Amino acid sequence: MNVKNLQRGVMLMLCLAIFTSWAFAQTKTITGKITDSKDGSGISGASVLATGGTAKAGTQTANDGSFKLVCPESTTKLVITSLGYQKIEVSLNGQSSINVSLVATSDNLNEVVVIGYGTAKKKELTGAYATVSAKNFNQIPSATPDQLLQGKVAGLQVTVASGQPGAATSVKIRGNNSIRAGTNPLYVVDGVPLDGRSARPGFNTSGLGNLPDANPLTYLNPADIENISVLKDASASAIYGSRGANGVILITTRSGSSGPLKVDVNSSWSIGGLMKQPDVLDAGQYRTALTKYGAKSDSGASYKPFNQIIQHNVTQNYSIALSGGSSENSRYRASFLASSTPGLIRKSGLDKYIANFNGSYKLLDKKLSINFGVTAASVSETIAPVSNDPGSTGSIVSNALQWNPTLLMKSGSRYIVNPNGQVNPLAFSDAYNDKSNITTLLGNFSAGYKIIPELEYKFSYGVNYSSGIRKNELQGWISGTGGNADGQGLATVGSAQLFSQTITQTLTYTKKINEISLTALGGYENWSTKYQTQNTSVYGFDYNLNYNSLVGIHYYDNMQDGKKANLSSTSSNDPNVDVQSYFARIQIGYKDKYSLSASFRADGSSKFGSNNKYAYFPAISARWSIKDEDFMKNVAAVSTLNLRAGWGQTGNQEFPAGAAVDRYQYQSNGALNAINFANPNLKWETVTSSNFGLDYGFLGNRINGSFEVFFKKTTNPLFPGTLPAPAPAGTLWQNLPGYITNRGFEFSINGTIVEKKAFSWTAGINLTYVKNKFIYDAVGNSPLVLTGQLNGKGTSATYVQAIANNQPIDVFYLRKFSGFDQNGFAITTSGATYAGDPNPHYIVGFTSTVDYKKFSLFLNMHGAFDYSIYNNTLQSVTGLSFINNGGNISKTLIGTPESVANPVSASTRYMYSGNFMKLSNVTLRYRIGNVGKVIKNLSASLTAANLFVITKYPGFDPEVNVSKLDQNSTGIPSIGIDYVGYPTLRSFTFGLNFSLY
Repeated sequence: MNVKNLQRGVMLMLCLAIFTSWAFAQTKTITGKITDSKDGSGISGASVLATGGTAKAGTQTANDGSFKLVCPESTTKLVITSLGYQKIEVSLNGQSSINVSLVATSDNLNEVVVIGYGTAKKKELTGAYATVSAKNFNQIPSATPDQLLQGKVAGLQVTVASGQPGAATSVKIRGNNSIRAGTNPLYVVDGVPLDGRSARPGFNTSGLGNLPDANPLTYLNPADIENISVLKDASASAIYGSRGANGVILITTRSGSSGPLKVDVNSSWSIGGLMKQPDVLDAGQYRTALTKYGAKSDSGASYKPFNQIIQHNVTQNYSIALSGGSSENSRYRASFLASSTPGLIRKSGLDKYIANFNGSYKLLDKKLSINFGVTAASVSETIAPVSNDPGSTGSIVSNALQWNPTLLMKSGSRYIVNPNGQVNPLAFSDAYNDKSNITTLLGNFSAGYKIIPELEYKFSYGVNYSSGIRKNELQGWISGTGGNADGQGLATVGSAQLFSQTITQTLTYTKKINEISLTALGGYENWSTKYQTQNTSVYGFDYNLNYNSLVGIHYYDNMQDGKKANLSSTSSNDPNVDVQSYFARIQIGYKDKYSLSASFRADGSSKFGSNNKYAYFPAISARWSIKDEDFMKNVAAVSTLNLRAGWGQTGNQEFPAGAAVDRYQYQSNGALNAINFANPNLKWETVTSSNFGLDYGFLGNRINGSFEVFFKKTTNPLFPGTLPAPAPAGTLWQNLPGYITNRGFEFSINGTIVEKKAFSWTAGINLTYVKNKFIYDAVGNSPLVLTGQLNGKGTSATYVQAIANNQPIDVFYLRKFSGFDQNGFAITTSGATYAGDPNPHYIVGFTSTVDYKKFSLFLNMHGAFDYSIYNNTLQSVTGLSFINNGGNISKTLIGTPESVANPVSASTRYMYSGNFMKLSNVTLRYRIGNVGKVIKNLSASLTAANLFVITKYPGFDPEVNVSKLDQNSTGIPSIGIDYVGYPTLRSFTFGLNFSLY
């Protein structure tokens, strides 16, 4: 090697060493940890910014709240911020290690919330929005995300009307907007609008009625949800146009966080039983009643029939989530859930296997952002024969309620035959099998590019695919169930497929000029969906007709054994629905005092008639921050005072695809029957909504809430009418010249009652009042259509509700009951009158959280008041006359002057107040903390769900929302009729959660 080259190399290395030493001398390293002042847990993703020097430096905390910051030597302060916590500045004073505790804010107005096609700061919202974050969810494993909102949002009524795991939930935002279309809101998951239907095939098993629908959200893992936003008024939801009339619920799932790999593990185990015992006589009371009424059906035993159809198995939930990222520009999260939820009734349950993976990446100097997410789920249901409308032979629940408590159901291996011919509910359960499996894929992809710093183009694609198969049988060895299965055996196999996709393109312009902030959005969207089903059924099998010689082969796995003459097959392929949309929104703010938002959407839908292909939906709203005015700045007690006003129009196109055109159905003989006739003028329902709101906060927002007044008017209500005779039978969909109104108010108040380091207590109450009315002068005082068909013994073709002018939707329409005559027969009026409202006028929610050192106590209650329920179970299942035939009866009938000869007859006698308050959830949690070097934030919890309900209603649960048939079978839903539903489960859950990193 040349000596000069060697010298040059040595000199270069020496210079580099000196420069490096000098460079390091100009910086320093600060380490530390950011924690929650309340429980000491690490705060992930908190921003740590160095200030005080000539240069800036910053970082974010890791999953455990720790950070490492290389900053200029001249740095004197750290500024620490995190969403939901108060900002803090810390002086270094020569320290190289800093530990800081952040205090949670009572109401963070700078919190960013999700709105349609974008986000906004909470303090800038002009419409009626509500956001529930993961920390406010119920502390128990929920089958579906909509149940997480129960009792937590003013204006929102969530009714879990069936205890069957995975059953559909009724969700209403500010009342009933329609007489026909579904009341549930539009669900949007990570920007993907859902179809709202389930791919589980629906069955009407011969003699058993229609079993409850499946919840279309069962494939979502509640543990994956970051927050849920509810868009309640038209100014908030009009951006969703013809699908936003019932409000919009935006579900945002969790995303990854930057830092090393973090593993979150959640597990729980539950056991439970009946929340409320059946309102029927026990064996001793039954014998006393037999003597009182001169009946003779004492079989000698002392038995609890209802306990025989109940199971007490353990519910298990296991989930694991992995998240991390090399930087803020590259984050990912993967989660997996396995759960098994046995139902309260024998042979019912729900098993779920769900996987989710999402990621977010920023490239090209953060100009290009890419986000994606995919959820794959397999949901299996075992369904018990508990329907909303069984006939006189009943369901497993009605048979158990009626069963003579002095008569055994089974002796050894032999089923006891009831002398009165009633179906043995235990045998019914053993002979019936119903299983379904739904496979779902939900995916989203979006790419955004900042053309200039203020202008971003975004492309999004979302897809939702579900495929379901269901197998059902009623074996032939059982009799008395009615229909074709009786003594012959019946099997049905069905399948369904659902596919929807969304393509969205938006341009968003954001600019701040002095004290004016501007956000403008323009977009195009195309949403399409298709749905198809196929069912094959056959009855008349050659085996399993005798219980003593059973073969272990299900009928649905051997359909060819059924009699070919009894084979029937049906299929349907709904016309594809395509919605093409153009939308725009502008948001303007000035000095953080005044905000204005205006939006417009044009929807073209294939559902509409040829003369009304497009619908137009405008909205405008404004906010005035009174607190920021000069005359309020010195009022220290007032922290927030905002006045909001909004107006807008939304649409409802929830009527069958193809309703505007001629549709026919092929019959087995090749003939064509009309399903519905064309109406080229058919269009959407329009909901015009006005909202006035006042947001308030006192004492640093330790007390905060809002008061809202709203008015909604639905015009052009959709109605499935018929052509006058002698025209052929078939439906003619039309827009009635009437309207529907919903008016009311909402009030919410949240308070931090105690706030100390070792002890804190927060509580919140929300109250909603809503009054609903249908106006259609053309029908006068007579009902437009009768609804609310009753089922069971003695109720053939009986309807107890109506759609009528100047009355609430589904008003009770009954003969008035005024007692019994001297012979014990009911005294009723000769004609029916409008008798009561099944729609609750007041909806209440209450939450409370108490923290003491490492303990936390969560409590959630909800209730409804000022409405009526019709007890069809008392009338047709446990009525007094059934004791004459060896059936059990309701306890409430003992001591009344009624005669056992009094016939079954509908009247106001069976109307009850539905008022209730339910303790839906109470959880005690203990934060154990870190265990060793690997297990972090270990916590254990004990939860009681549906612990008790305060009500005078004698049924299983006053939360009923059974949808029954209307007079003309046009599909108008009913409200508030209780008929042998699946009872509510009271459960106790032990949970164990921890993290690994």
